[in-house]
Amino acid sequence: MAEVLNALILSGHMTREHDNEFRSFRAHNQWLTSVLEDTGRFRVRVVEDPRGLGANVIDKYDVVVIVFEGRDGYHEKAVGFGAETDAALLKFVHDDGKGIVWFHGSAVQEDDWGYPDEYNIMRGAKLSVPTGLRPRPWGEALLQTAEPRHPITEGISGTWTVTGDDILTGVQLYEGAEVLLSVFDDVESYRNAPMWPMSHYPVAIPAEGVEGLPGINTLQPLAWINNYGEGRSFTITIGHDIDTFRRIEFLRMFPRGVEWAAQGKVTLEGPDRRGERRFLPWPYYNHEG
Repeated sequence: MAEVLNALILSGHMTREHDNEFRSFRAHNQWLTSVLEDTGRFRVRVVEDPRGLGANVIDKYDVVVIVFEGRDGYHEKAVGFGAETDAALLKFVHDDGKGIVWFHGSAVQEDDWGYPDEYNIMRGAKLSVPTGLRPRPWGEALLQTAEPRHPITEGISGTWTVTGDDILTGVQLYEGAEVLLSVFDDVESYRNAPMWPMSHYPVAIPAEGVEGLPGINTLQPLAWINNYGEGRSFTITIGHDIDTFRRIEFLRMFPRGVEWAAQGKVTLEGPDRRGERRFLPWPYYNHEG
């Protein structure tokens, strides 16, 4: 039995889209905890307000999962973690050789939000309004698993769908980052959308219209990894609600990405629903512990 890895979720202070009775950040925390702990590979703890958290706490863990967004509304300026927490997280990954995971909206970082630009470098990408960041029109999205495969995505379907997720495109990927999952951001989806963009999400639309959006009609990354100093970063921007969490591909990829971030290798094989195991309750791992 592989050793248990200690994972810390930094959460709380979410946008209204994620902090309500339908998609509460506490629901996300519960789903993330269940998926990770049910593999038998992780022990998870959650901090709901990590602002000011220091190395004396963070250093006790092998991997940190960021769910924190730092704002209540999409049109509000976010607040950062604070200098002490920033320094602790950067040292944790760069110097100590540990891992960080950027989950869903936590990967978004505008220049005036109080986060160090070094987070973008650690993440291997920048997600902001100037880069063209936007959610694709709502509905079913066809995702593509990148080739050649990384151990994180080994055995996952080449194409698979999610419905009702926030599919964030307009990502500025930095050199060295390795894409694991992408979506083709076709312009026709925007032209045919009954209402886009949604009023709650700021999008910078160029003068020539949706045809001029950065990255339009190209494959846009939805999950990627990046080495940072001695440590590792895993970013995955899907995961808006339970539909995505229940996808077998997500259930294989996400824990593996967290495991890779924590130790630089993958041992998890993922859930197996064949035979009698098809009766197992979500999240379908067969861990006994």
